Amino acid sequence: MSLNPYDSCPCGSGKKFKWCCTNYFDQVELALQQQQNGQHDAAIRTMEALTKSHPTQPQIWAYYANILSAEGKTDEAEKSLQKAFELQPNFAMGYLLRGMLRQNEGEILGSLILFRKADDHYHPDAKDQIAQVCEMIAKIELMMNRVVACRYALERAVNSVPEDQELREQFEALFGVESRLPESARKAYQFRPTVEAVSSEGLNKLSSARTAFEQLTKKHAEDPAAWFNLGLTHAWLGEQPQAVEALNKSVSLEVDDYRAEEAAALIEVLKCAQGMESEAEHVEHRAMLPIRDPEAVFAMLQQLAQSGRLMGAQMDQSGSYFSALLIEPLPSLLETGTKLAKVVANINIASGIFRLWHPSEEQVRKLAAEFRETLNLAVGEPQFQLGPVQFGDVVLDALAYPIRTGDMQEAETKLRDFATNYFEGAWLHQPMRSLGGVGPVDAVGSSLMRKRIIGIIKFLEGCLLGAAPRIKQGNAVTPLAIYDFNRLRHKLGIEMKSVAAPASRPATPSPVIASPSAAKTPNRDIGAMNAAELSALPSKDLSVVELEDAMKAAIKLDARELAISFAKAGVAKPDDPQRPDRYPFYACLMTAALATGDTNEVLAVAETGLKYDVERNDGRRFNDYALRRVAVLAKKQDYEAVEKEYDRILDRTPNDGNMCVKATETM
Repeated sequence: MSLNPYDSCPCGSGKKFKWCCTNYFDQVELALQQQQNGQHDAAIRTMEALTKSHPTQPQIWAYYANILSAEGKTDEAEKSLQKAFELQPNFAMGYLLRGMLRQNEGEILGSLILFRKADDHYHPDAKDQIAQVCEMIAKIELMMNRVVACRYALERAVNSVPEDQELREQFEALFGVESRLPESARKAYQFRPTVEAVSSEGLNKLSSARTAFEQLTKKHAEDPAAWFNLGLTHAWLGEQPQAVEALNKSVSLEVDDYRAEEAAALIEVLKCAQGMESEAEHVEHRAMLPIRDPEAVFAMLQQLAQSGRLMGAQMDQSGSYFSALLIEPLPSLLETGTKLAKVVANINIASGIFRLWHPSEEQVRKLAAEFRETLNLAVGEPQFQLGPVQFGDVVLDALAYPIRTGDMQEAETKLRDFATNYFEGAWLHQPMRSLGGVGPVDAVGSSLMRKRIIGIIKFLEGCLLGAAPRIKQGNAVTPLAIYDFNRLRHKLGIEMKSVAAPASRPATPSPVIASPSAAKTPNRDIGAMNAAELSALPSKDLSVVELEDAMKAAIKLDARELAISFAKAGVAKPDDPQRPDRYPFYACLMTAALATGDTNEVLAVAETGLKYDVERNDGRRFNDYALRRVAVLAKKQDYEAVEKEYDRILDRTPNDGNMCVKATETM
């Protein structure tokens, strides 16, 4: 099929075909046809003759290299490309072909470098070639979980050939409105205005943009926008460490919370890429067990499925590929129609390897040892690896899955409660590398750490939205709203400030805080309050239930003195027939006394609490108080008193085997 003389030349020079390769392209097409017809030697002879008649044309040497590569003559193809580079050092087509040779050899990073050089040197009018090389770049970047670089390359490919519907659909699937990627990973980032403008020529290519912003940051080292633009350029180029370094500088200098949030969230995305495991907050721990006896392995999987420990199992028709989620039911004090489970590992079987992965190293090693012991010689010793985390797995600890559903509304409530308990409990105190090894509740007092926390929360918000179960509403399928991160921002006292807040992103609304005169408003969410708001609550006007909620909220925020004050107010409250149980307050006071080493105070509080419980709560908490006393008396080495306390427990609950075990363990 002859080319249109006025189409862009296939060599990627940017010239019209009529003024580029037209004089000899019929011979190139002949060689390609000969190769297709199995006339391999003839194809090579045709191209050899062409190189002799046009020895100074780099395009011919590249076409020849392409023919040689298809024939498996890699070394000769390399020599032909070298001839092309000698004639034209920045030969884009040569970089593309050499990158394809490296890719065929399995040198993925080497091929990526060459593809980027090709993209950098293609003429802007070589639309088809730019689209081809950018699509290849995008695939490699996605494989390495460098999604920001992937998006830039794939969008560049789509813009080069807008008529390519398949390419556009591929882009929409990855980064469109239905994408499961967090917003901070899939958004279309833009350069920010800097104190000194950069010429448009300097921004034509990523390599020149990188140089321009490097120079700008040296000249204006205090400009956060210049550092952000440099970091963004590095991110688009797939240069994660350099991007994180520049963006961290931008966050430290930024005075606008919304811009700091954007940069800090982008940092978290970039840290999830391959090669960033040493800096990442979340990584993927993997265990691989070589399979020796497939039948034994699949028998074990059947047992797991029958016991309800597998979810979402899939297998191909040949039986050579299997994947599933390994789950563990969550304990529940009340037996209702809905039962939840958490994911403890991903399972995959392919190419004779049994694979496990999860963000928790302890979890993976534990399961690998369990399966190795169960399967014995059916699998080999596990090999452990570290890799980039999947964005959905970042929030795995906050996710529960209904494995039995009685009522959908009840199931949704349980999912929300589970996520709330995680984010407002464990997560607040979780040490983080990004925060200098401390938890958010301790780091938020630092102005720099506060800005990082804003970005981390934004990143987590996007990850949870992408990982949340989907529900059908009419014709649309939307993610279930599991958790409102404004609660978390508010609990940490993060009220967003902006020099000029963008209209598309209004300031985070704050929960309405009741004044003392409205202290008994039943709709007040004390559990969502931060430490400052809790301390402003008038304890004397709070009910027993509200005091308990306030005490628990203070404990989650590590506000020890505040929690103690609510506990003291709780035990001093008059009798309330609706809430006769005061054990949570006494437990808080006992824990506080034990923390100071005052064991006598612990015993005194326990005795007072027990007396109150016997008189007003029918002694329902007798054993809880007694076990506390046993623990303290054992610590004091008062073994005679321990024996008496133990006898009290046995006398009260002679048939409760569990309580006997607890008492013995406590002693």
